[in-house]
Amino acid sequence: MNIDLSINGSIASMKIDGILNSENAHLLQEKLSAVIASKANLLELDLLDCRNISSTGIGKILLFYKDFISTGGEIEVIRSSNSVYELFSMLKLNQLFTVNLG
Repeated sequence: MNIDLSINGSIASMKIDGILNSENAHLLQEKLSAVIASKANLLELDLLDCRNISSTGIGKILLFYKDFISTGGEIEVIRSSNSVYELFSMLKLNQLFTVNLG
């Protein structure tokens, strides 16, 4: 798995490639902590090349969401793979933030 993060003013952009699971979720946590520490108030997630997210990865995203919105932040999945889109829809995460299909 590979995570690219760039922060430009108030917008953080994160692209995740590969499979996000319990073995590499700590990498996601590090990147999300950097977003919290920045001045960003919008996180754009690109999950088009993310093939699957485990329950650990979902948990990290939900904990981040809770902390981020409490500071006025917003999350948007700008692109997602079919499998991730279906997972987010099934878990009703698309009711918390916008999830766009690739």
